[in-house]
Amino acid sequence: MSKKVFISSTFNDLQDYRLSVQSGIRQLGLEDISMENFGARDERPREECLRIIKKESDYFVGIYAHRYGFIPEGDKLSITQLEYTAAVETGIPKLIYVMDDEFPVPPKYVDDGEAKNMLESFKKSLFSKHICKKFTNKDNLTASVVADLGRTLSIDKGSNPVDIDIPVTDILFESAVSPSEIQREYWTDARESIYSNNRDLFLAHVIRPSKKKGQVYDVFIYLIRHNSDDFSDIDYAEFFLGPYWGNQIFTVKEETKGFIGISTAAYGTFLCFCKVFFKDGHTAELQRYIDFESERMNQLSAQQLHL
Repeated sequence: MSKKVFISSTFNDLQDYRLSVQSGIRQLGLEDISMENFGARDERPREECLRIIKKESDYFVGIYAHRYGFIPEGDKLSITQLEYTAAVETGIPKLIYVMDDEFPVPPKYVDDGEAKNMLESFKKSLFSKHICKKFTNKDNLTASVVADLGRTLSIDKGSNPVDIDIPVTDILFESAVSPSEIQREYWTDARESIYSNNRDLFLAHVIRPSKKKGQVYDVFIYLIRHNSDDFSDIDYAEFFLGPYWGNQIFTVKEETKGFIGISTAAYGTFLCFCKVFFKDGHTAELQRYIDFESERMNQLSAQQLHL
C-alpha cells in the first residue's frame, strides 16, 4: 500500500500550485490527499480533514502564501492552521513551504487586517519550529516537495528532531570583528571558489539507530545543492567509503528528481569521499565526515526533557 501525503493550503490562490505538487507526489508512487477530494473549496469539512490527517496520513505537506484561510464557525483558527496542528499532534513528518514575500501575487489573494496578522503569527511560529523552504512558481515548489519527500522516504525518519539548547559561541553580526580588506578579500574569494568548483554541490548525511545486528547506525548520505534541487546537469556520482566496504566504488544516478544518495549501516564513524561527474565533463570532489553527533544531540535533548 502506497504512503499517503496530506496537502494543506488555502485553495483559491494556490490551485495551480496544488495540481503541480499532486502530480509530483504521484510520480513518487505516493498517494496525495487534498481538499479536492472534498469538493475543492476553502470551506472543507473540518472534522473530516482532521480525522484523515490523524488516522490516514503518513506525511504532511503545508503550503502557505498570503491568505490565512477560512475560519469555521466556533473556531479561532483557520482550517489551514488546524490541519497543521493536527499533524503536530499526530507526529507525522511535516514538510513546510512558504511563498517568498517578494514574489508578486494578485491583490485579491493577499489578506489584510486581522487575517493578515493571524497569518503572520502562524508563519512566525512555523519558521521557529521548522526549516521552511521558500518558493515562488509552481515548478520550484514541486521540485522541492518531490526532493524532500524522496529524502524523507529514503531515510524513514519517522519523527522530527527535538530542538535543544547547547551553549555555542554567539556570532551575531554586531559582535563580529571586522577583518581588514585583504583578509575579507581572501575569505570571500576562498568561499566563492568552493561554491564555483563544486557547482554549489555539497554532501549531507542523517543517521538513525540501526536495525542490523552488529551495527550502531543506519546512515543516509546524499547530495544537496545550494538553493536548488536541480540535478539535471549531473551524469552520475561515485561514493567511496573505505576498507570496511571492501574499498568498493558505488555509482549512483538520479533515480528521483532532486535526489542522489546512498544508504548503509555502520558501527563507527568514517570518511565518505564522493566524486560527481557532470554531463559537460566537469567533475567535483566532495568529502563528508560521517559522525554520530546528531544522535548524541538527541540523547542530550532527551536528558534535558527529564530534568
